[in-house]
Amino acid sequence: MIEHYIERIYAKNYRQFSTLDVRFNRGFNFITGPNGSGKTSILACIAHCLHYNTFNYSRFKNDAEFWTDLTLPSGKFRVGLGVGSIQPTVYRDQKLSTFIKPPIETGRISLTTHELNNNSFDTKEYCPLFIGSNRSIKYTKISGMQREVPRDESSGKYTSSSISALYGEKQASIKQWFINRYFIIDKDWAHIERENWNHLISSLPHLGPLNSELMYVRTGRDLEPVFSIYGEECYLEELSSGFQAVLYIVASIFEWIESTKAEDRRLVSEAVGTVMVDELDVHLHPEWQLTLRNGLRKIFPNLQFIVTTHSPHLLASAESGEIIILPREHGQKEYIVEPTKQKFSGWNTDQILTDVMDVRSLANKEYEQAVHRAFSAIEINSTVGLQREIQILENISHPNDSIVTILTTRLAALLVKQ
Repeated sequence: MIEHYIERIYAKNYRQFSTLDVRFNRGFNFITGPNGSGKTSILACIAHCLHYNTFNYSRFKNDAEFWTDLTLPSGKFRVGLGVGSIQPTVYRDQKLSTFIKPPIETGRISLTTHELNNNSFDTKEYCPLFIGSNRSIKYTKISGMQREVPRDESSGKYTSSSISALYGEKQASIKQWFINRYFIIDKDWAHIERENWNHLISSLPHLGPLNSELMYVRTGRDLEPVFSIYGEECYLEELSSGFQAVLYIVASIFEWIESTKAEDRRLVSEAVGTVMVDELDVHLHPEWQLTLRNGLRKIFPNLQFIVTTHSPHLLASAESGEIIILPREHGQKEYIVEPTKQKFSGWNTDQILTDVMDVRSLANKEYEQAVHRAFSAIEINSTVGLQREIQILENISHPNDSIVTILTTRLAALLVKQ
């Protein structure tokens, strides 16, 4: 398999971080942590290493630097900017003073962001895909096939707009992609597109939640793609938010592969590269969150995924070495992290929420207080008080919870004593 992945992202004096140093594996990487811990900032920092147009989305302090280590078919690279490149001014108005290369490492070629696509080392194929958390599909009327831009132009658009894509300011038109494929897949010259299309259609049923039977049905004369879920046909924009979100991710990846890869590397089933998704679990039922990782891996077996998530179900689906847990200490400025070897498939969601995601309390306060009042009533032999709390617990506790049975038995004992 061709080696093509991000190894590491490093930044100093960037946003809230004095030091940010995160290492990735070549497969799935689930970044998790509380709100404000910097999950999306990690993805944004990778985008900053791609193009200088992205700098105004972040704050940089004095002596800021940022770079990413890459393994590509043509070698190992370090791409970004060294200390002294950025002149901090005011918010949303960062000034690029000069292009200073990041620190040199033995066996690795250092390049500035400007040199990334203007060098003789064949790094042009380094063009990660960024997908933001806004993945709803709004209705647009498509008039027909649209010309697809050449590879170099497409790669340039992906790199220069990476940060705007991450923050939802630029979205792919997956409907246009479906219409284009409708027109070209039967052409003699479209053998790669045809094979990719067949791969997508055959993979959709494995992507949805259990028994959803997600399928592409047809595109009619009106140029409106029709799908089927749970045996019912619906138009693209009528899909639920969860199906829209996942279909948006999948179709965006297909379009990205076909438009930025060299012709001999455009087969989706073999393609390499890096896809970054912010809040992968958005709009998805917990059951679907448990199966999404394997569904994406089945369709894209060789891609590297770097995603952020708040979902214990996604973390439970991860393999060993796929979860990156951000520190949770208040005022933490220095983040040096790498994927944990721990696998959480045997943990329940409460255990993951508490021990991995640092949720301080999962207890239902109303339930806790009712139980406490019930035992206080037992201590003072108050049958009226105990009966009242039993009625409350009957309405709020789980059917399999034994607490109501226990308290009813204690109530019977109190009544006998009276």
